[in-house]
Amino acid sequence: MMTYSEKPFPRRFVAADFTPSDWAGLEPYYRTLADAPLDTAAQLERWLSDWSELRAVADEFVTRRYIEMTCHTDDPARKEAYLYCVREVEPKLTEWDDRLNRRYYDSPARAAFVQGGHGRLDRMIAVSIELFDARNIPVQVTLQERSQRYQEIMGGMTVHFEGQERTMPRMAKFLREPDRALRERAWRAAAERRLKEKETLDTLFDEMLALRAVYANNLGLADYREFCFKSKLRDYAPEDCLLFHTAIEKTAVPLARALTEERRRAMGLDSGVAPWDTDCDEKGRPPLAPFEKVERLTSGVQAIFNSVDPRFGERYAALGGLMDLDSRKGKAPGGYQATLAEAGMPFIFTNAVGSQNDVNTLLHEGGHAFHTLQSRRLPLIWYRHAAMEFSEVASMTQELLGGERLEYFYESEEERARARREHLAGIVTLFPWVAQVDAFQHWLYTHPGHSQQERGGAWLELSRRFSTGVDWTQAPEEARRFGWQRQLHIFEVPFYYIEYAIAQLGALQIYRAYRKQPKQAVDRYLDALALGGSKSAPELFEAAGARFDFSEGLMAELMDLLAREIENLS
Repeated sequence: MMTYSEKPFPRRFVAADFTPSDWAGLEPYYRTLADAPLDTAAQLERWLSDWSELRAVADEFVTRRYIEMTCHTDDPARKEAYLYCVREVEPKLTEWDDRLNRRYYDSPARAAFVQGGHGRLDRMIAVSIELFDARNIPVQVTLQERSQRYQEIMGGMTVHFEGQERTMPRMAKFLREPDRALRERAWRAAAERRLKEKETLDTLFDEMLALRAVYANNLGLADYREFCFKSKLRDYAPEDCLLFHTAIEKTAVPLARALTEERRRAMGLDSGVAPWDTDCDEKGRPPLAPFEKVERLTSGVQAIFNSVDPRFGERYAALGGLMDLDSRKGKAPGGYQATLAEAGMPFIFTNAVGSQNDVNTLLHEGGHAFHTLQSRRLPLIWYRHAAMEFSEVASMTQELLGGERLEYFYESEEERARARREHLAGIVTLFPWVAQVDAFQHWLYTHPGHSQQERGGAWLELSRRFSTGVDWTQAPEEARRFGWQRQLHIFEVPFYYIEYAIAQLGALQIYRAYRKQPKQAVDRYLDALALGGSKSAPELFEAAGARFDFSEGLMAELMDLLAREIENLS
């Protein structure tokens, strides 16, 4: 059994007994690095190793405070501890990282280091230097404060429904009930609660847009979109994304609309499938209930990973208590996997309420965790995080592989087929949603000075373009116009969303290969994960046995695969 109890790299630069609590404790180590000689290849390599170690210590300090804040957004002490990092620690880290980036870049030993196979790291540092401007440090601090405010607003939303105060994730459970009137009441109650914040969120977003415009202008860039594409080291351009949107429109949208029409007929709806009709069982069966207690969720997912491949089970078991999975008041929305950089361990955060979606989410975040564990022994921290296009391949692949092993949650073949069909149909509809969100972000940052009204109109236009056939005439127009406010990526991480669609292309290709040669597909998957961020996204796709290809041709192939599998499960 592989053990992960020890840190992958014992400290040799930072004192073994040092635990950071503020910037003052970290600063002396940065000053030491700033003054170190970098004349020879040996000095440069040792210096990078020391810097990597220090970055891991500092990164884990900040990450732990972020985790605490998202787990308890209603705790003032945890909020202030996190905001201290945002206001006092991260700005200093940004400033000192730039100083050290420039020391690396000016080292006479740099050329030999790059020729030794470190072109990827050299590119990362060169881009960081290009995109640094001290004027942007306070801008970034304010943006992070605004992001925390968004988390606070969304995490604090509750609805008094059916005699109880309920979180928004728990309200979503009602949308799976057979009783259509109950579903509609629940949907409207949640929508009305969100709409109470529409002006607040619109104003908050206007502030964030203005700050991002200042950020880009300080760097002499055309707009914030240009900054995002450069900073993410993307191996494709905005025009490639626009072509991908069109490929999705021509392949995934027609299949999604066909599935919606099948749902309408199965449910006997003359007026069309309303927003509250999309998550329930189309045959009127009770919602799938894979578990009641979170303990059953964790043990069931453990059994799934064991079944798919013992190596997955081994890695999942290593997580132990590094999870917070249950939904509760005051907890931030959504789910994520965070990396504790020095420990080399993942932490998983979700909002489980007892649904099949929770099973899929934990499989997904488990894939991210495997990525962390596979790359934890790469010697430099810069290489331990892959491009997001491939990071999401790591997670989405697990949903596809694990989704075939649901006997640990459902005894009946009928329920397993239902769960699998829902998941595969959800992949089809994911593509139009991702295209809509990404196209919206392109619009936002290439239309400076737009009004809130124009913004809502742009979202509605894109909603029609990428419509999956849901009948929104039965719902208040405002609920659709302001639907973008629910997508945290738009607020917090601009232009991080197209990666989900790109990654789904990779995951589906790995799944297709797994159906033919399971062990070989898993071997290539784990080998690709072990490369971390030492290679570009196209190279990582290739290592995993997938094509990095946004074309209509590949999209059509994969939509045909999904259509056949969904038909076989009907």
